[in-house]
Amino acid sequence: MQIRTLLAGVTMGAALLAGGITTPAQAATTGPANSLACYSESWRPYDGGYATLVTGKNIPIRATGPYADCAPTYVPGGTEFSLDCKDYNDLGNLWYHGSAWYNGREISGWVYSGNIQKIYESNGAWCT
Repeated sequence: MQIRTLLAGVTMGAALLAGGITTPAQAATTGPANSLACYSESWRPYDGGYATLVTGKNIPIRATGPYADCAPTYVPGGTEFSLDCKDYNDLGNLWYHGSAWYNGREISGWVYSGNIQKIYESNGAWCT
């Protein structure tokens, strides 16, 4: 019985070295981040304020979640962004949810706080 346990341990160790078995820590860092990260908790429009997006570049608005890996729609810098609420993602980065009007349509989603130049008439509401 002890020899089987020893052989099982050696076999598992060899598989780990060869990359054949994924540990939970590896799965957390190498797994399909987009499928989980591009999701946000429910939120409500509690804020009612506005922001001006940073000028000099196109700003990504991410519809599916507050993460850089989520697919963006770009609007020109300087565009007004109506604020719904703000929240931190799992990485500790501050994001704002809201919407902007561009080319005759409303683009709703998440904007990273570093892409916001000025906030006004905001009550600082958090997403819930």
